[in-house]
Amino acid sequence: MNQLTMPRISMLIALSVMTVLLVDRFTLQVDADDEAQAPSLGPASSLTLENEEAESVILKVDDKRLAWGDTAQKRLYSVGYVHIGKALSELLQGESYIEENQALQEELETAQQLLMEAFQSVQERMEGLTPEDPEFDEISKEGQGLLQQRDRLIQQANAAKATLGAEQVERAYRELIDAINVVADRLEIDMVHRFIPTDDPFEIQPGPGAFQAAMLQIRLRSVLRYPTDIDITSEVLDELGIE
Repeated sequence: MNQLTMPRISMLIALSVMTVLLVDRFTLQVDADDEAQAPSLGPASSLTLENEEAESVILKVDDKRLAWGDTAQKRLYSVGYVHIGKALSELLQGESYIEENQALQEELETAQQLLMEAFQSVQERMEGLTPEDPEFDEISKEGQGLLQQRDRLIQQANAAKATLGAEQVERAYRELIDAINVVADRLEIDMVHRFIPTDDPFEIQPGPGAFQAAMLQIRLRSVLRYPTDIDITSEVLDELGIE
């Protein structure tokens, strides 16, 4: 074997030192980068948290939601809010709703007109008659019957309007819920609450009931503070085609 000369030994030592220095420098750089990043805790199938009394809770993912138990009530759900007042008002002004109201109004007006014509005929027949005339009692009873029909017609008209209004409100509500479900599915929101934004002014008419109306506005505003980003009203209005 060839003997290493002193110059060669010195060169090898120098190369070794340089290699060690370069490795240490690279390692220090990697360590510095790792320290700059947040520590990683996963992936893990579950995480056990324990307090000083050794009481523990196991956190895990269940049905794509953070859970601390096996029941649906022990999961975290995403939440959204919708101000439904404007949406319902706009929906009830839709063409189909207006046409239904007009059709009912025309039907009631026709019935009222027939009744008025019959009552006018009775009045004409009563002209010049006296209680002694034989037909006076008969025509009077006919007039009384028409007045009773008028009262029944008013009651029936009010009931018909109220019934149609209730049917329309429910239909508009179902349409609104369908739009909310579409938006919630798109944004992956589990629960949506109705609310009135706290900044909206109170809609109160001056009068004896103003105080009660103001208190009602307060009671209806169940959410006092909320992140504005979880208000999805604008997205729902877009889905319904409402500006």
